[in-house]
Amino acid sequence: MRMLYLLIHNNITHEQCLQTVKQFIELCNGSSSSVRRNISHTTAIKFLYARKFDVQRAVSLYEQHEQIRLREGLYNINPDLEPLYSELKTGKFTILPSRDANGAAIALFTANKHSPLSVTHTITLQGIVYQLDCALQDTETQRAGLIFIYDMSGSKYSNFDYDLSQKILTLL
Repeated sequence: MRMLYLLIHNNITHEQCLQTVKQFIELCNGSSSSVRRNISHTTAIKFLYARKFDVQRAVSLYEQHEQIRLREGLYNINPDLEPLYSELKTGKFTILPSRDANGAAIALFTANKHSPLSVTHTITLQGIVYQLDCALQDTETQRAGLIFIYDMSGSKYSNFDYDLSQKILTLL
């Protein structure tokens, strides 16, 4: 069913879709900068969708994504362990249950709930990445995209963290 969905919405044949996915996986596996070598079909589809099935751009996005995850310690995320569990409970970052008019998922970062002195960048980023990974498992989100809202209302200077903001934007 998933493959049929891709074919209809991207005007490509079944064979073209399989070939594009295969090419993406081969290029990523052959890359010396790629951290992970076991790229799934599902992962390939996510990155290809994000770049409208342009293989080179999708590979570039994947490599950048993996470098950020490695640099920021964003692997082996366990939402049931502290301090990540508490970070997720703050509601600082959430994927809203509704979508925009075009079907894109909506992610909201509420800055006034962020206290840079009480939580590390790594924990905040793990919370964001965990929720983004969950959201991007949905085919509709992969196809229609994701809108990120950085809500500064009610924030004070003490809530703002420039370095964290830069890292979040790079992740997206």
